[in-house]
Amino acid sequence: MLFNTRGTTGASMADVTEASGLEKGGVYNHFPSKDALVLEAFDYAAGLVRGRLDAAAERQSNPLDRLKAILDVYREIALDPPLPGGCPLLNAAIEADDANPALRERVRDAFSSWRRRIARAVDETVEAGELQPIDGKAFASTAIAALEGGVMLSRTFGDRRHIKAVVEHLHQWLDERARPARG
Repeated sequence: MLFNTRGTTGASMADVTEASGLEKGGVYNHFPSKDALVLEAFDYAAGLVRGRLDAAAERQSNPLDRLKAILDVYREIALDPPLPGGCPLLNAAIEADDANPALRERVRDAFSSWRRRIARAVDETVEAGELQPIDGKAFASTAIAALEGGVMLSRTFGDRRHIKAVVEHLHQWLDERARPARG
């Protein structure tokens, strides 16, 4: 939570000890460095996002609804993030761009996993005959860019209309390419 709200460079070890209630030595007893703590905190935050994606997908029985459910998660993350401070993947991606190569690699892995998941959901939807053939990887990259941009705009302006518009547009795009149900 601390790193997601203040950033990894903005949160000092004094902030960490205050937030955790541990002495500095206690923190270093569990983590060999602040960088190791940052990576563990990111893994935890990314796991919270992944958990929301998993839960949303599991509630759906057909592939197109699962794909849409994955997209819908970000409608909620915009103003109800898994941790205070917004989307932890977006926050870490911005901060780790040049300052922390290890965190940047971890963020890259998280986004790659998310991209593969969306691409796989697209491919499953096409294979099930629910969607015209489309490039799942290209759709995944476009969707992630649009969703993260929508989250950023919604957080900046303090309302959901931006992420709502993105999700609705992605749904509409999919609906236009959906195949009629076979009867």
